[in-house]
Amino acid sequence: MKKKLALLAVLLQGNEFFVLDEPYNGIDINGSIALTEILLKLKELNKTVIISSHIFSTLSDTCNEILVLRDGIITETVQRADFQKLEDEIKGSRIKDLVNKLGLE
Repeated sequence: MKKKLALLAVLLQGNEFFVLDEPYNGIDINGSIALTEILLKLKELNKTVIISSHIFSTLSDTCNEILVLRDGIITETVQRADFQKLEDEIKGSRIKDLVNKLGLE
């Protein structure tokens, strides 16, 4: 509830730029859906929103581009047209390697 209230307070300020750090963490499904709709509305109003997130689906649903950060360095800038390629890359090599290291049988 505190997170929703804080976000509402920021939105009511009428800013042109918003920086949201992990805005989907700790909110319920209704809050998540509402936040996505708010972000899409801000986009429609030509506001600039910078989101840091580890949740790929929320980024792909709301963003025009994704900057990939590795070891504190931006290693790639991915445009909307290439989001699927980025997701496939993440699922392909990175995730499979991690799962294989678990040694599940």
